[in-house]
Amino acid sequence: MQLSHYLKIYPFKDQPDQLLLFSTKHASKILIPEETFKAIEKGTISDSEAALLKELGMLVPDAEDEKQAMLNYMDEMNSNNRLLNLTVVMNLDCNFACPYCFEEGMKGKLYLSDSTEKLLLKFIKKKLVNNKDRLLIDFYGGEPMMSFDRMKSISEALIPYSEKQGVSFCSAMVTNGSLFTRKKAEELVKLGLQNIKITIDGPAEIHNKSRPFKSGANSFNTIIDNIKKTCDIVKIGIGGNYRQDNYKQFVLLLDYLLAEGLGPDKIYSVKFDPIMDLPSNSSRTTGLKSECTSGNEPWIIEADSFLREEILKRGWFPPKPAPMVCMIESKDSYVVNFDGKIYKCPTLNGKKGFEIGDLEAGTRDYTDSYNLGLWKNRECLECRYLPLCFGGCRYITFLKDGNVQNKDCKKEFFDASLETMLLQDIKYS
Repeated sequence: MQLSHYLKIYPFKDQPDQLLLFSTKHASKILIPEETFKAIEKGTISDSEAALLKELGMLVPDAEDEKQAMLNYMDEMNSNNRLLNLTVVMNLDCNFACPYCFEEGMKGKLYLSDSTEKLLLKFIKKKLVNNKDRLLIDFYGGEPMMSFDRMKSISEALIPYSEKQGVSFCSAMVTNGSLFTRKKAEELVKLGLQNIKITIDGPAEIHNKSRPFKSGANSFNTIIDNIKKTCDIVKIGIGGNYRQDNYKQFVLLLDYLLAEGLGPDKIYSVKFDPIMDLPSNSSRTTGLKSECTSGNEPWIIEADSFLREEILKRGWFPPKPAPMVCMIESKDSYVVNFDGKIYKCPTLNGKKGFEIGDLEAGTRDYTDSYNLGLWKNRECLECRYLPLCFGGCRYITFLKDGNVQNKDCKKEFFDASLETMLLQDIKYS
């Protein structure tokens, strides 16, 4: 047996004679004595210790074979996937005027119609025959709550059909939270809504400037009030978008939530992300400064570590380092725009050249347009972070280059942050 190629090894400062091993492929970690590690290298490790490390994916028969086998990773994932996941863009309308909106230039009174709903249901029913036992609809926008009746109509049609097919159905939603009242929440929960993500951009003073109503009115208190009135019937996660000059103030939001009784027992997850800049050819004339074009920027690495620590310290659990498979690589994940056109990424929805078909004609091959398998090269296969990255985010590449032909390499980010994340998880486990 050999050490897995996709393994990171760190000294464990709290116990100098111990090493921290982390499998990037299996998201497993373990502390072992340095003597045990030396025994692995010499081939004298005991059978019981070898069996444990093999179970954790840290020992493999042949590390070179393991690298070659990664070429089939996505194929195996897709063959074993029993979930059909559709992100449905209900509209491109919104009651907010966020200056950094990535849908800039596409917004308007554009809504999913009756005819498109019928085609959507037909598309879903056709896809459900292929060995699927779960159906998830992610309602998206614009602001999906501005299509409340349409969400109800779609869910009401899918529930009996799913039951008849022996498929479990549920829905989720990304919303600004301002229209998610108790009454509407109860109606949607009865129709399968299980969790929602609400965006709050820091404490009230920052959020109200970053995410005001179109009228210019403040939105923070309205959102908090709706969360308080609905968190007992639906799982609510909170996201937020920070800038270089304000991320440290997001701690004030965490403390505010706790003071208002919205702790980890009421809010199931909290995660903040940097505001990404728009492409240089964007027509946007207003916006926020300190936006970024790469997740490898040093200040983002610092901000991510800082905010993650503060979130964990207060009892929430942000995502752990684990293999991340973009929905672009998942053959049974689709984004359906309000007009029936189909895409593979919510952030590339509506962007010219990224549609892969439509609800009526079906989908076509998108290998080239989305640069599938861009990580299938010697450089990526040799990288120990490959399972955490797989070539990175197409949207970030699009922001930088105007296309998705290049990798969004995360090596610099993980070199600087992975050990810290692992130690944070151990500290607060």
